[in-house]
Amino acid sequence: MVKRLFYVLCAVLLASCASGSRVTDFNDRSLGYGWLNIKEVDANRLYAVDIYQYRPQTTEPYYPAAVKPFKNGFLYYTMALPNGAHKTQSARGQSCLGILCGNTDYRYSFGKQGDEVGAIVIKSPGVYHMGSYKLKSVKTGIFEPGKFEVLPATDAPSRREMLEEILKDANDVPVIAERIQRELAQLR
Repeated sequence: MVKRLFYVLCAVLLASCASGSRVTDFNDRSLGYGWLNIKEVDANRLYAVDIYQYRPQTTEPYYPAAVKPFKNGFLYYTMALPNGAHKTQSARGQSCLGILCGNTDYRYSFGKQGDEVGAIVIKSPGVYHMGSYKLKSVKTGIFEPGKFEVLPATDAPSRREMLEEILKDANDVPVIAERIQRELAQLR
């Protein structure tokens, strides 16, 4: 009886952790990618970036991006964006010293609509650069929450360098890999 209850509890927990639909057909999907420099904010390790689809309205508007350290910043990308208007919504990170990380979660929210930070409009499947940005802390009062500003990054890697790095991870998705190779050929 206890064993059965344990298995039911595990199944419920696993089902509640699953979120969103898994994309298996990438023929009508696009690659969206960008780069963030977080040297001037509290976090020094980025572990999540979320991309939000605000047009057309959908029941699953959030697309998590893969994040990897790259050229003194962090490269983020997703290969699952459908046609529509998308925007980099937030980035999350933590402060680490070597392999030891603090338990404070820093969330940098760019807002759902309004400004153009990381905004793209996808009209047909392809490869879309969402921008390269630098996050910078803004001084506040002692009892005010921390604030930051987003600036265009002047020290960002080239689009070619970013796409070559993403291509290493795209080999298991031939449709996206082919689109990246076409984009690289145009960047020559």
